[in-house]
Amino acid sequence: MSKENSENENAAVCIRFLWEDGFFIVGRTLKEVSDGITRKWGHNFSASDISNVLRAADFLIRSGRRRSFQYKQKTSPKSKKIENIEGRLFSADLVGRLGLAFKTEIDDLHLNFGRSGACTAFLLRKILEKMIYLAFAKNGISSKLEDRNGIGNLVGLEAMIGAAAREKVVGGTPFLIPKTAEKIKGIKFLGDTSAHNPLANVDMETILPQMPFIIIAYQELVRCL
Repeated sequence: MSKENSENENAAVCIRFLWEDGFFIVGRTLKEVSDGITRKWGHNFSASDISNVLRAADFLIRSGRRRSFQYKQKTSPKSKKIENIEGRLFSADLVGRLGLAFKTEIDDLHLNFGRSGACTAFLLRKILEKMIYLAFAKNGISSKLEDRNGIGNLVGLEAMIGAAAREKVVGGTPFLIPKTAEKIKGIKFLGDTSAHNPLANVDMETILPQMPFIIIAYQELVRCL
């Protein structure tokens, strides 16, 4: 492979990632694309390499005049279904109430949602487990999540979900409504599969039907944090 072809391919990978990140929702000049690649990956591709890739990208549309062309996405990298779920999952209200304690997990989930089923399933499970634990801790009953068979250990997520459906916060409402607790067992299974089964893959199409229930669970738990 020639050096020129190699550079074009590398630039193409970077530009596709920018598109997937929503970089081209607004029109971008050649310089803005070049600067975006440099900031994110440190690459300094030639203007001709970037220009060639931009012209060939079937997901972008070019407008304007020569030397001042702008490139904007022709198609969204995400399906409408995923965009609609993201609007609820990453709503300003929910993310704001989760706060800094969940910033790393939310940032990672935002990066992987719609791209990697395995990473998404693992992160959804981790956030759920962390929310239950912190909700119990804030209400002074974290000891009810301790594993009696192992000092310093916690019970598994399935037991955590059961405890969240039984225990009640001030006012008499459970941490998780029992119906919600029952519905989210699917994401527990998918998260376990992604983390512990090296031969199994989890795809987004399997996760999407679970999302309305996991979002409701997050909304129920966040009021207890």
